[in-house]
Amino acid sequence: MTSATTTSDRDRELVELRVPRKLVAALATPPNLVTLSRLALIGAAFAAAGLGAARLALTFGAAAGASDHVDGWLARRTGRVTRIGEILDQFCDVVVIGAGALPLGAIIPWALREIWVVCLRRSSIELGENIPTHWTGKLKSAFVGWSALPLFAGLLRVFGDASGFLVALGRAGVEIGIGLSVVSALAYTAAWVRIYEARAPEPPGSR
Repeated sequence: MTSATTTSDRDRELVELRVPRKLVAALATPPNLVTLSRLALIGAAFAAAGLGAARLALTFGAAAGASDHVDGWLARRTGRVTRIGEILDQFCDVVVIGAGALPLGAIIPWALREIWVVCLRRSSIELGENIPTHWTGKLKSAFVGWSALPLFAGLLRVFGDASGFLVALGRAGVEIGIGLSVVSALAYTAAWVRIYEARAPEPPGSR
């Protein structure tokens, strides 16, 4: 009996070690579930487009765009604003953009911008502060994400003769988003410089 109990305890300990309980609990909060649903909606949109269901694809795409606003609002309303939520939100934004909202030639500079901002945030956290999200950063994501809808609607010729106008409208929104991405990167860089000047130790031999 003692041996069976000991084995059961060991099995339970192994399960607890394998399952990252804190991470699972963090991901299971309502705001983060909304954020994660964006990935599923993006996948559903591309699957529907591949099957020729253009209107259904646009519906899924619109729902994915709306979720980008719902998760943040829900996190603030419920007091569940977390760093992991911010990371998930940024990752989902990159997925939306990489899924086709940007032309191929702009994806690499955009990815480099995202990596740069992530490095700045990590450095600031190591210095004891967090760089808050800048309004231009959220605005650029909104422009690129929502501009994908008229862009794809035009490319899929959902609205017939209006397709050319929709493509032009979508491309204009994407270009504005690219411009805002540069502005937000400069804003995050300036914020990091202020944090570094205030928090970083003096370099050796500087005095």
